[in-house]
Amino acid sequence: MRRATLILAILYLLLLVIGAALMHTRLNSYWLITVFLFSPRWVVALPLLLLVPLTLVFRRRLAPVYLIHVGLVLFPILDFQLPRFAPASSEVRPTLRVLTCNVGGGTLDDRRLIELLRDHEIDVMMLQECTQAVADPLFEQLGWNRRQLHHVVIASPLELSRPRVLGRQPRNNFHAVAAIGCQLTLPQGERVQLASIHLPTFRPALEKIQHFDFQRGPEAIDRLGQTRRGIAKQVAEAVGDVDLPTMLAGDFNVPVESVFYRDYWGEYQNAFSIAGGGLGYTKYTRLHGIRIDHILADQNWDVLAAHVGPDLGGDHRPVIAEFARRSSQ
Repeated sequence: MRRATLILAILYLLLLVIGAALMHTRLNSYWLITVFLFSPRWVVALPLLLLVPLTLVFRRRLAPVYLIHVGLVLFPILDFQLPRFAPASSEVRPTLRVLTCNVGGGTLDDRRLIELLRDHEIDVMMLQECTQAVADPLFEQLGWNRRQLHHVVIASPLELSRPRVLGRQPRNNFHAVAAIGCQLTLPQGERVQLASIHLPTFRPALEKIQHFDFQRGPEAIDRLGQTRRGIAKQVAEAVGDVDLPTMLAGDFNVPVESVFYRDYWGEYQNAFSIAGGGLGYTKYTRLHGIRIDHILADQNWDVLAAHVGPDLGGDHRPVIAEFARRSSQ
């Protein structure tokens, strides 16, 4: 049994290394790995419940080795972020605080959202799945400038330009707006490009796999992947046409490891990946959470802080981030 315990520990370690490596390569566009990215990743830690007690009984000196296994599960697989402790800077710079949230999938708690905006002194809010019926009473209370096309919103107490459509959903989704952009004028007079984004979900294809439809499920994932690529390319090119400091935020419907994220948004700074702490889940199901809502910034910004906010009544949590303009020197 002592030898078997050692062999199992080594095999488990190899499987974790291979799995983590596949997650972070272009191979994650393959349907099986895509399914894993959206699945309860914590299941890969379950063998520890058996192996650790066995090792403590039969090979106690080997037990510390499982710290390596735990590290692999936590960081490359679960994408756990260690809190960043940045040294305080003596330089005083104006900051911009941004909140994004998909407010569909439930009943938005207006009062709690407004409290959150005021408590964190939010300067820019970007919402997705925000119907006119939800937006009108919310902004009547807030008194903010609002730019809304279909269910995608950019809002701020600061001056906003007219909005433009950056991309649209496929025909089978009524060509609904997938992203809008506008320009924000900062108090010091500088203009900033903002984009509020809501990209297609893999949910219909994933549900086929969930119901063991392995004939149509993989095809549906590939088909949705191509659709996503077309829309993401539209949005990325439209954003790239404007030569201004840029921030993007919204429901990207993919985690950061996915090739569907990295191919189009990898050049941007992900606020939570840089300055967040913990798992940062923004969407919860009965069995797990996943981080699919993001705030991104180009290299004109320093990310000062980022965190996931409280439940506002929908099935997504808000993401909040604070930025400062990067010095040109």
